[in-house]
Amino acid sequence: MDARKLRPVFAGVLMAALLTACSRFVLPPDAFVVGGEDRPAVVLPPPDHDPTEPTPLLVVLHGYRSNASQVERLFPLGSGAAVAGVIVVRPEGTKDTAQQRFWNAAEACCDLLDRGVDDATYLLDLIAEIEDRVAVSQVAVFGHSNGGFMAYALACRHPERFAAVITVAGALDDPPPDCGAGDPPRVLHIHGTDDPIIDYAGGALFQQPPYTGAEATVRTFADAAGCGDLVPGAAFDLDAGVEGNETVPLAATCPDDGRVVLLRIDGGRHEPAVRESFAARVLGFAFDE
Repeated sequence: MDARKLRPVFAGVLMAALLTACSRFVLPPDAFVVGGEDRPAVVLPPPDHDPTEPTPLLVVLHGYRSNASQVERLFPLGSGAAVAGVIVVRPEGTKDTAQQRFWNAAEACCDLLDRGVDDATYLLDLIAEIEDRVAVSQVAVFGHSNGGFMAYALACRHPERFAAVITVAGALDDPPPDCGAGDPPRVLHIHGTDDPIIDYAGGALFQQPPYTGAEATVRTFADAAGCGDLVPGAAFDLDAGVEGNETVPLAATCPDDGRVVLLRIDGGRHEPAVRESFAARVLGFAFDE
């Protein structure tokens, strides 16, 4: 068969596969695919979305060895975004030679086999393609683990593109890069003190260069925003896997209150069992003017 005739067939199979991967969620009728054939991603507008109405966009990044479906199972932001009127896209990293998906975010994590993929450009191009299709008011990025490293890399290199960055168990290279150029986005860092993979106090992965601890990561963005000390607030229950009010908010004293916040989950692990209020908390932080 002529290869040119295979392209419509491939496109149909691709779309069917993408929709099957998201079958546990209710897809709005105006969902669409961006990223091309090599690295497609499904964009999920909220119900009854008017593409001409400026709408917030949340980019959700999975961790190492994970994928778009798994990050939604761990952190169900899709349904909350639909209620809040937020567009969601969950792109996927490329596979290394061990067939593990990763983001080339930092020296510390996680291009372990030196593929040299330019994920920052891919993600920026993905956002630009979405903006060509629908009106976008603000862009925020959420990332878990390796996805959190990637989210911070974007915030450091292109702070002007993002209203907010939210990570669970993310980090920066240690020593951290210069994240002071431009007007830094709001930062919400969530991290368990008993995380055995991305250590709360900092460390290294697979004999790679070191990464920053949670407080040093937050301090980097607080300094860039001209903020002062981290001040603890009242503990609350974020993680259903830990008894009691295990999560302590530490907010930097900033000219813009609540701009840089660390949620320290005392006894929390790498994948917290987040409460139903998690999506509202994340989206409120990301897009609350």
